[in-house]
Amino acid sequence: MTSKIPMRAWKVDKAGLENVRLVDDEPIPETLEDYEVLIKVLSVGLNPVDYKRASSAQQPSILGLDACGVVEKRGSKVDHEKFVDGETVVLLHGSVKNRIGYFAEYTVHDSRYLSVVPKDVYEGKDLGEVANELAGLPCAAFTAYQIVYNKLRLFPNEKHVDLRNFKNIVVSAGSGGLGGFCLQFLKLWRDSLPEEQREQVKLIATCSQKNVDYVKKIGATHVVDYTNESVVKELLELSDNQGVDVFIDNVGFENRRIGIECLNYEGQLVLSVESGDNFGVNELWGKSLSVHSMFILSTYISKNHDRMEQLRFIGDDVLRLYSQNKISSLVSEVLPFEKLKEGLEKLHGRHVRGKIVCQIARLNTIV
Repeated sequence: MTSKIPMRAWKVDKAGLENVRLVDDEPIPETLEDYEVLIKVLSVGLNPVDYKRASSAQQPSILGLDACGVVEKRGSKVDHEKFVDGETVVLLHGSVKNRIGYFAEYTVHDSRYLSVVPKDVYEGKDLGEVANELAGLPCAAFTAYQIVYNKLRLFPNEKHVDLRNFKNIVVSAGSGGLGGFCLQFLKLWRDSLPEEQREQVKLIATCSQKNVDYVKKIGATHVVDYTNESVVKELLELSDNQGVDVFIDNVGFENRRIGIECLNYEGQLVLSVESGDNFGVNELWGKSLSVHSMFILSTYISKNHDRMEQLRFIGDDVLRLYSQNKISSLVSEVLPFEKLKEGLEKLHGRHVRGKIVCQIARLNTIV
């Protein structure tokens, strides 16, 4: 059930980014299911998935996967001690009920899969500014966390790592949001190694020349400029012509052919975007390659409560690392809500550094 009180929202009625429009008459959700909370959205993060969803939309829906907001209403079974009124939370889209995404002034989310922001993150600060930073985290940071820790199992301070399998790790599109978080988590792991081992590990990012200094700052030890060089040749040279151990593909399609070509025997290919049909099992079998795929939103599609609850644990740990200044949110641009579509168009051009966020509600109070 929805109320008669309207809110602003970015909605798509039919397929095509050009059909995304800002409306001011979308009803605010009124009735909540047992574990749901109503959230006043402060800031939202933009992701490539957003314009892809717009391009393939088959029915009217509100877009948006990443948000930071405050709790305004709670369902009957919500933990009222944990989710008090006004509690600040970060969220990754998972409720397809009423097709309510986060590009709106209000949204709903299942509290069981929701991360509460530690008070030391925003105490004494402008909550609006903090929300802008936090909105850049969920989709990209959670995905990178899953790739580095759950798929590759590279945990900081782990004492039993066989570096023969992880000496040369490639992060494609290292200057993007997902690539940037992969580099940050990989750097945390590499920095935790004893110095002798640390020097054996190369974190290699691919990016354009203008972003070389940027990717080095957030974690890359070596950089390959994909616009001016033969990427495969450079990667093979960096690995002493043995081939790289891990290739994280954040681009897709033809880029993973580069990964397959430059990976060594028993190397690992990580796919974070759709694969297309440009390689077959035989190409993997010839080198005994392992393949990981990571689509964070499919966690909700699984309808597996334990897996969905894991998103809260990941969110809590990402917020912990952020509060300890061990990772940055990588926000490069903050746009007003009215210019959200311009942000999606920039992402569609595939030349955005870090994360773009949009501010919906401005809170001037220091909390």
